[in-house]
Amino acid sequence: MAGQWKKLSRGVNSGAVILLFAAIVVLVNLIGAKHYKRFDLTQNKKYTLSEQSRKVTRSLTGDLKIYGFFRDPSQEKKRATDLLEQYRAASRRISYRFVDPDREPGLARKYEVRSYGTLVLEYGDGFEKVYTPEEKEVTTAILKLTKKSGKTVYFTKGHGEKNLEGYEGDGLDALKKALEQEQYRAQELVLLQEGIPEGCSLLVIAGPQADFLESETSEVEKYLRSGGRVLLLIDPGRLPNLVSLAARCGITVGQDVVVDLQSRRFLGDALSPLILDYPHHDITKDLRVASIFSLTRSVEPVSSPPSGISVQSLAKTSSASWAETDQAALRGGTVSFDEKKDRRGPVSVAAVSEMTVTDTGIASDQESKKGRLVVFGDSEFVSNRFLKLQGNLDLILNTIAWLSEEDILVSIRSKEQASQPLNLSARQGRVAFFLPWSSSLV
Repeated sequence: MAGQWKKLSRGVNSGAVILLFAAIVVLVNLIGAKHYKRFDLTQNKKYTLSEQSRKVTRSLTGDLKIYGFFRDPSQEKKRATDLLEQYRAASRRISYRFVDPDREPGLARKYEVRSYGTLVLEYGDGFEKVYTPEEKEVTTAILKLTKKSGKTVYFTKGHGEKNLEGYEGDGLDALKKALEQEQYRAQELVLLQEGIPEGCSLLVIAGPQADFLESETSEVEKYLRSGGRVLLLIDPGRLPNLVSLAARCGITVGQDVVVDLQSRRFLGDALSPLILDYPHHDITKDLRVASIFSLTRSVEPVSSPPSGISVQSLAKTSSASWAETDQAALRGGTVSFDEKKDRRGPVSVAAVSEMTVTDTGIASDQESKKGRLVVFGDSEFVSNRFLKLQGNLDLILNTIAWLSEEDILVSIRSKEQASQPLNLSARQGRVAFFLPWSSSLV
């Protein structure tokens, strides 16, 4: 009798444990259904939304509905599900559902869907279509729906600046497309003919080969002092009027070229500095990836800026660098550090100036909107040849977003998905080779 009682007791205990385990499983699933969470262990965070996408979703003030038009279960639908779950988890305002266009042809006609695999994003009275389930495309569509009034960025021309429409290596076509994806309008401007238009959100001077006339720099300075925004990308060379303009705004542009021995070790070129040192600023606070410049001059904040102006460095080279002033040695290809003439690194190669302004000029004691100027000692890093390297794209787009006060765009963007090769040792390779054969013999 006692033995039977023990068996019964053990059975009851086992049943209780099983019930408890089942209850825990149910509870975890209920919590998981309401609080989506995944851990991304891939090297390039393939299954994690970029910071920019999260900022864009958090800025939603209305409900965003996403419809996925798929007919049958497929790998494409699985990709879409993985991606849309991330967006749904990022904002309570986002919901999605899949639609079979053959079963709901009226909904397909409403959104003019003509192919399977289309995503439709509906927000307010508008909608956008996405044809590939990729983060970059979905976030761009959200920006189109929410960022109605795109700001206009004018690029000066007439001084040998980089061509905004250029497809060649030193052109800016890739930058223009990146700006359009973030809902800017990018246009060229002949300053002497047109002046600075009233609707100009940002004036960009990208790599001029000839100096601006004094009348032109006066126009630019007047624009800055009235609260305008200017981005100056100034390569090594003699451009005294533009250099003087930067100086009046508290930024010293050096008559030199930066040599970085650390970059030569990694990139094979001492004149293409690898930028890893970003002093804290809204533009650079989230940058964790190096930027690559090409033939850059020093750009440093002055120690005592004019009244009403605050300046700071934005990017610096390594401690193994210096600002080389011997132009003859540079042309000959043989340079060495000279304590009497050169400045030892780290060398600042970008700086930002912010000035409090009034209708009559700079006034440090009066609250008003601020003029903003950012100067880089290189323009090549934004060209088609260099733009997609490392952190270059984020650096320049963050700069443009900060200058034009588009705070949600100051962030890290989604990256291209990189292949992830499976590296096996010789022994692992033999096991992988013979495993299918051995299993077929069982």
